[in-house]
Amino acid sequence: MDPESYFTNLALAAFVDGEVDAAELRLLEQHAENLHLSSDAAQRILNQVAAGELKNFSKPKGKEARYGAFKAVVRILRVDGKLRGKEQRMIKLLGMHMEIDDDTIDAALGPKWKPD
Repeated sequence: MDPESYFTNLALAAFVDGEVDAAELRLLEQHAENLHLSSDAAQRILNQVAAGELKNFSKPKGKEARYGAFKAVVRILRVDGKLRGKEQRMIKLLGMHMEIDDDTIDAALGPKWKPD
């Protein structure tokens, strides 16, 4: 999966509740840096997601890549320590879309979830 698609997935997750808080923004900035995206490219993606121009999650091809992308999205959704209704639904739907096993999805929704 190309870096822009990966970052778009993370941005879509961050905006699921209609706002991006400071902790989510810091994590997005770290991901953009790790993905070697310019700040302009990252900001363009964030603006397009906020405007509703980008709406669809990209699905990585390999099982390991899908699992990694799922974990990254869950980290974004859980960074503030709370999982609200829309965030819980996103984890469930994205998990199914990414072909993640039910036990992993349930663990991601649980209070003791820790990424490996």
